[in-house]
Amino acid sequence: MKKNAFTLVELIAVIVLLCIIVLISFPALTNVIKGGEEKNKEEALNTIYMAAENYLMANYEKYFINNTGDTAYIYITDLINNNYLNADTINPNNDSSFSSKDVVKITRNEDGTFKYELEYVKTLIETLLEQYNESNTTGLVKDSINSNLYYYTGTNEEVSNNFLWYGGHQWRVLEFDTNENSITLISQQPLTAIYSANSVWTTQSAYESSYINTWLNDYFYNSLDSTIKNNIIDNTFNVGIYTDVDEIITKQKVGLLDEEQYKRAGSNESYLNIGNIFGLANRESSSSMRFVSNIGNILNDVVSLSHGIRPVIKISDITITEGNGSLENSYCYKNKSTNTNNVQVGEYINVPYNGSDNACGSDNMCTFRVISKNNDSIKVVLNGLLPKKSAWATDASDNITTSDLVYTNVLNGFIANIDSKYITTGKYGVGMYSIGGNYTVPQNTTITANVGLPTVGEMFSGNDINMAVPKDGAKTFVDVNTIENPTVSSDYWTMNRYRMNYVLGNAAGGWLVDGYYDFMNYSLASGIRPTIYLKNNLSFTGGNGTAQNPYTLN
Repeated sequence: MKKNAFTLVELIAVIVLLCIIVLISFPALTNVIKGGEEKNKEEALNTIYMAAENYLMANYEKYFINNTGDTAYIYITDLINNNYLNADTINPNNDSSFSSKDVVKITRNEDGTFKYELEYVKTLIETLLEQYNESNTTGLVKDSINSNLYYYTGTNEEVSNNFLWYGGHQWRVLEFDTNENSITLISQQPLTAIYSANSVWTTQSAYESSYINTWLNDYFYNSLDSTIKNNIIDNTFNVGIYTDVDEIITKQKVGLLDEEQYKRAGSNESYLNIGNIFGLANRESSSSMRFVSNIGNILNDVVSLSHGIRPVIKISDITITEGNGSLENSYCYKNKSTNTNNVQVGEYINVPYNGSDNACGSDNMCTFRVISKNNDSIKVVLNGLLPKKSAWATDASDNITTSDLVYTNVLNGFIANIDSKYITTGKYGVGMYSIGGNYTVPQNTTITANVGLPTVGEMFSGNDINMAVPKDGAKTFVDVNTIENPTVSSDYWTMNRYRMNYVLGNAAGGWLVDGYYDFMNYSLASGIRPTIYLKNNLSFTGGNGTAQNPYTLN
């Protein structure tokens, strides 16, 4: 019997027909598959966003306060650790496990609705490395010996993108190490001005017992929020003679810039030259210390003269969610406070002002900065000066009292225009601060009042608001738009006498005395910078605590 079979021509025709059918149906099939994948991705994202929404509702005050158009970041790891998401949840954007840097970005719109987006947040080191180019001779450069070490060198025009808002302070990135994932920072502003020691240190133990080391590692370090303190790494600081800075080394949480670091950054042609005097970690001789002048030169002076203090810390790498690294828009990870209880030292607060004297601008909001905290209140200092200057007293033979001219002429009128629901009384250090004295001495004698002046050794009792123009250029360490009445005076009173009939002020007028305390006759008119105590449990209605966007009291 004859067996039927396809001829070769018939087989080819069938194959061609099948190919035509596949070609015709493939796009549709692909669309079905793609549509299914997109649907699955959308469903997976919705699951994540729903978890983020539930977590947000349970922790609303942690992320949002009552201002519109704000943004919050919730880490996926927080959703997993708090059982809002399964631990095996896969990132639908890349079909891989979530990393510690994946977040849900939540934007609250003006109509009260929320927008959810899954994002990857970069670390500060990852962000800074984008600035590096092998051809760089200024800006971010790589160390010639340690290939893991990057540092900044050059002027403020060449280094304008290494500002970091962190822990209530404005910092500049000095360097970072990609191997140990650490970042070394220096405060952008002088945070105080004190005598460094009673004599020049020539040994490690002498430095470690100095006034400045105690201020840095006791007063300053302990003022920081615990999340910041826990992220600071022990660091080796070179505190030897300026010709051999590592002649003496010390391991501390907080230290000072050494001379080699300053020179590496470009000396007086560097971003570290802020037009203000600040001390270095090194001595010139057995009787004098090294410091940077207000025009950026390195000079030496006796240890018993005060200099501005710029703390240096090393931290583990951190994630960044905002900013471009400029002074006005610094890198930061938003970590907002909701009330005066959990505000951080260094953050800015707007307090309503009822006066018509334009003391705090047309917005009638006085911007204060947090000096310190206790269980009952927070101490804050005006971020600027009042429009009226005043003499200190008619007689400075005794410590300051509330009957002195600085009170009766200015302070009493100022505090009368702040609602009593915000303020409480507190202690102000009025002790004498003599040459070479310890910064703690002015706190030994106090008065209790509802308003006062900065006390020597306190946070922000240095020239952090000084806008006086130095000999060779303008100040670079503050945004003038954030200062109350920046041109009224280049100096301001403290609460403390220098000796009989002389009062200590933060003298910033002459270029020779920029950045350290000087004494002035009590009868001279000088700037007034009020300090007050705000009550605890005061809520904020907006802001994020920075100079450009302070918290606002309800």
